[in-house]
Amino acid sequence: MSQNLTFSTAISGHTSNDIELRGIPLTELIAEANFVSTLFLSLTGRKPNEAEEKVLNALLVAAIDHGIEPASGFVPRVVASSGNSVLTCMATSLLALGPYHGGAITGAMEVLKTVDDYSEDKEVAATWIVKKYRAEHRRIPGFGHPIYKKKDPRTQQLFSLAREAGMSLDYMNLALQIEHTLEEETLKKLVINIDGAMAALLLTMGFDVLSGNALFGVARAAGSIAHIIEEQNSGDWVRRLSPGDVTYTPESFD
Repeated sequence: MSQNLTFSTAISGHTSNDIELRGIPLTELIAEANFVSTLFLSLTGRKPNEAEEKVLNALLVAAIDHGIEPASGFVPRVVASSGNSVLTCMATSLLALGPYHGGAITGAMEVLKTVDDYSEDKEVAATWIVKKYRAEHRRIPGFGHPIYKKKDPRTQQLFSLAREAGMSLDYMNLALQIEHTLEEETLKKLVINIDGAMAALLLTMGFDVLSGNALFGVARAAGSIAHIIEEQNSGDWVRRLSPGDVTYTPESFD
């Protein structure tokens, strides 16, 4: 069923004097010159307190650039080497994100909310979710990392910052309980990774679950700009795999 293009929004619009965002004139927000605070306002409908502004800023910094090695790092550079526009290349940094790279935050937020609602006894709730995912042969999003086996320094820094800022510990402690239960059940350490840390902190600040992956994407797309410009200014064009990096294995129809 189709519908017309008549929209109703509580987010932004024109008044007789200005453009407003969540009821606040844009000129007033421009005068404040604080992008992170305005992003928070846009997504939640309220301005952040000092602790929330500091933590959201830290989350965006933590996600901005993880080197060229991951898909969101090298894909935009490969696309840039073909002569595409910066905007096109930035879009490919988002297209390279998915459930196994930078796209597990929303899933981790859903898990944490489900566990939080399951039981007042968080140890019981964590055991339930771990056993459920193991029985279904699924990985719990936000836990485990190919490099950080014992601890993820980014998670530790973010949680430490949030504690020092006086934020609620509920979702952080819940994530730590799941990490502990995972180790007991699997007999190996599956650390809270950057996705899990962001999930816990975004829920603490009241963000909608659907915003999780998007906020990682905002940071990563911003971080891709420098790589794209560097690639295009290098003067070397059209990156290709070397023949030694490709193995041809034709199918046998015998």
